[in-house]
Amino acid sequence: MGLRWEWVALGYVTYLTVVALADSRFHRARGPTLVAAFTGWTVWAIAGHASRTPLFEVLVPLPILLAGYWLSGLFFVRPMTGVERWLLHIDDWSSSRWHVSWPWLAREYFELVYVLVYAVVPAGAFALVLGGHAATVPRFWAVVLLAEFASYGMLPWLQTRPPRAIECTSTPPSILRRFNAAVLDRGSIQVNTVPSGHSAGASATALAVASAMPLAGAAFLVFAASIVVATVVGRYHYIVDSVLGVLVAVASWYLLRSC
Repeated sequence: MGLRWEWVALGYVTYLTVVALADSRFHRARGPTLVAAFTGWTVWAIAGHASRTPLFEVLVPLPILLAGYWLSGLFFVRPMTGVERWLLHIDDWSSSRWHVSWPWLAREYFELVYVLVYAVVPAGAFALVLGGHAATVPRFWAVVLLAEFASYGMLPWLQTRPPRAIECTSTPPSILRRFNAAVLDRGSIQVNTVPSGHSAGASATALAVASAMPLAGAAFLVFAASIVVATVVGRYHYIVDSVLGVLVAVASWYLLRSC
C-alpha cells in the first residue's frame, strides 16, 4: 500500500510538536501542537484502518489541511526584515511589482482567481470521484497535503510578512480586492509562507488530477497557473514564494507518483 494522506498529516503535526518543544521561541505553539499530535495519533490508532466511503476520503482531509495551516501560524515570532528586503529586491528585479499598470480587467481576473483558490483543492478531489477515479483520491490528498505542509512547515525558519502588508499603494481597491482582504484579515494567519501554500496547493491539485484525468488536469493546470500569477500580482506573495510553491508541488507529485 502506498503512502496515505494520514501519514503525511501525522508526520507534519509530529514535526511541529518536536520543533515547538525544542525551541523556546515557539512556546505558544506547544500546547496546540501537543493536543493536535495526541488527537491525531489516537484517532489513527483507533480508526486508522476502518473502511472509508468516497465522501469521507474527499472531505475529511480538508479540515486537517486548514488545521495544519493555522497551527503553523503559532510559530511566527517576528518578521525577518533582511529576508523581506531580499524578497522585495527580487520582485523589483523581476518587475513583478509593475502590476498597477495592468489593465483593470486583468487585475480583476486575478483577484477573482484568488477568491476561488479556496475551492480548487476540494474541486480536484470531487473531479476525481465524478470522473470514476475515486480510488485515486487518497493519493491525491497525499500529494496535496505533502506540498502544502512542506510549505507551512518552513514558517518557523522563514518568517516574513506578505508584501501587501509592507508596501504602499495608491490604487483604489476594487470590490473583489476588498473581499479578498476581508477573508485574509479574518481567516488567515496574517503572515507569509515561503514557499507559497497557495501556489503549492493549486499546483499539486492540478498535477494529481492530471495523473488520472489528463483533460481535466489540463484545465486545473491552467487555473493553477493563474493562481500562481495572482498571488504575485495581488501582492499576496513574493515571486520567490510562488515559484518555490510550484517546485514543492512538482517534487511532492514526483515523489508520490507511484503510490
